[in-house]
Amino acid sequence: MVRAHEWDGSRRLARVPASRRPWWAAHPAPAAELRLGWESGGAQAVLTVDGDLDAGSAGQLDAYVAGLPAGGCAVLYLDLTGVRSLGSAGVSTLVGMRRWCDQRSIELRVRGALPSVWRVVELAGLDESLSRTASRPARHATAPEEELSLF
Repeated sequence: MVRAHEWDGSRRLARVPASRRPWWAAHPAPAAELRLGWESGGAQAVLTVDGDLDAGSAGQLDAYVAGLPAGGCAVLYLDLTGVRSLGSAGVSTLVGMRRWCDQRSIELRVRGALPSVWRVVELAGLDESLSRTASRPARHATAPEEELSLF
């Protein structure tokens, strides 16, 4: 037999308050933040991307590229130095950027990509359509074999 004061306590322990989520519910994923920068000087421009390029942030890059002033630009350097990972949505965004540049007769060059990020580009078959340049100035550039042997 359950007494009244015992019944109230057991009901309180069994219910989850409306303000608290149950322990088995997943926590919301943090919003993916992508930091973008644009520098233009003459016929060359640099688009700097910093953050993870995945499904949560690819739309942000798409919208940013659509609003870029491309007048007078012949070469666009896509600086991926700050990109730690590249997902399938990011690869799709790179394909869209390639088309965007082709429509405007702009050469797209990728620089500063981590080996793991560039490997995703290679696996997607985009390495032939995206030219890769060294992230360092030409006087300090090393041969590709030497650079890749470090990793």
